[in-house]
Amino acid sequence: MTRLLSDPRLRIGAVVVAMAALAGIGVVTHPGKADTRAQAAVTEPARTVVNRTALSCPALSPGGKMTSVVNGVAPTLPEGTPTAPGAAEPLTIAPLPATSDPVGSLLKRGTIGSSAVVVKPEPLSIKGTGPLAAGTVGTSTTTAQEGVNRGMASVPCQVPGSDFWFVGASGASDRRDVLVLTNLDSVNAEVNVSVYARTGAQDLPAARGIVVPALGTAELFLKQVAPNLRDIALHVESTGGRVAAAVRSNQSNGSQPGGVDWLNTAAAPATKVFVPAVAPGAGLRILSVANPTDLQATASLTVNGPNGPFKPAGLETVQIAAGSVKTFMLDSVLHGDASAITVTSDQPVTASVRSTDASRTEFSSLGSAEALTGPAYLVIPAHKQPAMLQVTAPGKTGSVKFELRDAADRVLTTRALDVVGGATAQISFPAQPRPTYLMVQQTRGTVVAGVTLMPAAKPAEDDVPQVAAWPLTTSLVFRAQLGAQPDVTAALR
Repeated sequence: MTRLLSDPRLRIGAVVVAMAALAGIGVVTHPGKADTRAQAAVTEPARTVVNRTALSCPALSPGGKMTSVVNGVAPTLPEGTPTAPGAAEPLTIAPLPATSDPVGSLLKRGTIGSSAVVVKPEPLSIKGTGPLAAGTVGTSTTTAQEGVNRGMASVPCQVPGSDFWFVGASGASDRRDVLVLTNLDSVNAEVNVSVYARTGAQDLPAARGIVVPALGTAELFLKQVAPNLRDIALHVESTGGRVAAAVRSNQSNGSQPGGVDWLNTAAAPATKVFVPAVAPGAGLRILSVANPTDLQATASLTVNGPNGPFKPAGLETVQIAAGSVKTFMLDSVLHGDASAITVTSDQPVTASVRSTDASRTEFSSLGSAEALTGPAYLVIPAHKQPAMLQVTAPGKTGSVKFELRDAADRVLTTRALDVVGGATAQISFPAQPRPTYLMVQQTRGTVVAGVTLMPAAKPAEDDVPQVAAWPLTTSLVFRAQLGAQPDVTAALR
């Protein structure tokens, strides 16, 4: 197997086949000519077409007066993007049980579809086959005016997989963090969770062998399995079947609620990672860096601010013990500027930043992200304050183009943007009473991006604080077309 995969054509073919098995990609192939040098016939993919979609949209647990909605869209794609043939069958937004009726639909490419707004949230999925499947994205959003879920919790719906990282979770007494595992398939899945904390890697038998029932969910309460462990990282690995993983986090300040949100996933550990879209404004900015290796990591931190990169005094070089997580308070360093963080290390690490509002009663979290290699799409729910697109070129000068479209697919804003090397640029989108969707495409250089939402400096008394952060990741459609190589070891075992 090792010798076969050393041939780049066979390796790319294996990747595409594995992506087809794991993410519903149909592959159109034609027999290749014999390779006289390798003395072997090779079947090479002519193109890849995403012909089905399955997205998991998690829900908060009960608590307080809530309203919850899932918004989804099959976005308008660049001209020439291959899609599945046939009539455009609707994609459904529905609860997990197979007998459930849809609660919403995506009927037409470019038009946002939504579930009914409900006061009792439940996990939903966006599923379907056919031309509308390519590029489909969704966002699950809950708001509450009071109770333990007061504020906004919003997270992109997730493609199931076999490997996820989260940084910045907690089992401490002032947090109620829960790992939520969702299985959209018709067979059970099994999951192991590795936990890393300030004191190193943890041996937690209750975090292994978790069975996630078919078309159902399983929850791991971190306060129970990792009591009193603050600042932890989770590595979620499926040993059989696919799952979608999400971490629900409730904060408390004494007897008062301190906000709720989902912890976005972090990129797999690497020797250089980027945490995009650190929100501007007042409040805490807490960087958590996880070193899951067996060796101490020596890392350096670089802030990518609006005026370019700089190394924060005292944090030019930091040590992170083997198997541990270390946190850094950056609010005094960032001075309220929209920024990103680059972590360079001699050992593979991953990271996230937790941002709070000025009153510390609401928060959001963004994990490290891979650079964009093609168009990324995001559904932004209705919002009462401007939303901020933050684009960072952590290396040399980079460029992007972006489009913001309304629910009927009308272009609201479109622009090309150059980002100075090492700097972060921000673009403000005005408040919107209805959901919109955003396309961001890298056109030059290395670029990472995200969207943040922060409350007004002086909100009205009855305003629900809206604090959110959404990552931007290359659409699966273009990962397939561009020959991206995800981790396919699970498919090859």
